[in-house]
Formats: sequence, structure tokens, C-alpha cells
Amino acid sequence: MKITLVKDGREAIHRMPKHWNDLSLKKYIRVMKVLRDKNITTDLEKVAKMIRILTDINEEDILRLPAHNVHVLGGYLARFLATEPNDELNHVLKFNGVKYGFHPKLSDISFGEWVDIDNYIKEGVEDNLHKIMAVLYRPIKEITGDKYQIEEYTPSKERDQVMLDNLKVGDFHGVSVFFSSLGLELSTASVKSSIQELKQERKRRQEEGT
Repeated sequence: MKITLVKDGREAIHRMPKHWNDLSLKKYIRVMKVLRDKNITTDLEKVAKMIRILTDINEEDILRLPAHNVHVLGGYLARFLATEPNDELNHVLKFNGVKYGFHPKLSDISFGEWVDIDNYIKEGVEDNLHKIMAVLYRPIKEITGDKYQIEEYTPSKERDQVMLDNLKVGDFHGVSVFFSSLGLELSTASVKSSIQELKQERKRRQEEGT
């Protein structure tokens, strides 16, 4: 949806996404925080904050809008919230000319990958979703037929930033669905115990300076 505002004789065009799939990760995080914010006590305040996030219209201009226009925007917002994000896993994502492949064999995931993902989940999934994706998606180094190999895992702030800057809900929601079911399957006592032991071993080595 295109929204045109006129201020001081100048037109400014803002857009509201039609579907969850089109929403950027950065805005998704902000939207989810508003939806879960118990300090927002009225629907009108929540709608205003959501419109501000989705359209980039500043709060001052939103307050100046005629009530009828806000009502119309609220209708668009309701239809946006009712859309269903993509549940299908995208095996390959392409950002800035680089192809990133989803981990081709999660049964072979390393303990280091598991530990980092586990830590990111405990620290808050939404705030660390781009980091989780940067573990699961890595640059493709070789393609053979319909199969590919990805780079060996090393934490990368640069890759974290690429994911944060480029991901949309349509890119990562399928991973969330897939990984949630996988996580339930793999979150056995033995795996949790192994991860905890590895964490303790890492901590011991750091304390010993080895």
C-alpha cells in the first residue's frame, strides 16, 4: 500500500507491506515487541506504533493524520497481520551477489554450531535470529548438480550483519518452523548434556589459558 503525505508543500511517499513475507527482519523484531508489550494498554496506541514501524511515518505526522485516515490504515494493518508467512524452507538465499546455502546435513552439525545456536536461543530468539541464520546459512563454495557444499563454520560478525540487513520474514520463517520441529526432536537429555559438557570444557580451557 502506498501512502502519500503532504507536509510543508512537499509530498512524501510511504509504503506499508501487504504481506508478512515482505517485512524486513529489523522491522519484524520491532513489530513483535510492540505486539507483546504489556505496557501498551490501548489498541489505538498499539495501532499507531505499528503503523509507525511499518510505514516509517514519524509519530508527529501520525498524530496529525485525520481520524478517518488512521481508521483506513488500521484496516490495512489488520489485513497485513492476517496474512500467513511462508512456511517453506528456502535452501538457498542470495544477498549482494553471494549465495548462502542452508546447512545440507543437520545431522552432522558440529557441537560448536549447536553451542552457538543454543546460546542465541537462550539470549532471545528474536534479537538473535540473524545470528542463528548466519550459523545455518553459509556461503556456498561448490555446487554439483542439485547438491552444494557450504563453508566450514566459524562465527562471523560480517555474516551476522548481512543477515540482519537483508533477511525478510519470507526468508526465515520457514527455517523457524523447520528448526523448531527439529529442535524438539534433538533436544534429548543426551544432546543437552553433551552441549553442557562442551561449554564447561571451553570455560575450563579459557580459565587455564589454553
